[in-house]
Amino acid sequence: MRQANVPTVADGQQRSHSQEWQSAFIREWYRLAEGCADLEQTADAALELYTAHAARNPQEVAREEWGTPA
Repeated sequence: MRQANVPTVADGQQRSHSQEWQSAFIREWYRLAEGCADLEQTADAALELYTAHAARNPQEVAREEWGTPA
């Protein structure tokens, strides 16, 4: 399985709730896609979904969007 090139943040940098949520969504989407997801499209989807689901678990949102029961 190919490893995803999901962006990381350098040590010591603060990340916003939005960044943390989107990163968790992207990681779960990559897992579901077995490493074959388009990073730009996935990041765009994460940004859009965050506005509607910020209070929810990003992994659950990713599974629902993927079509997998949460």
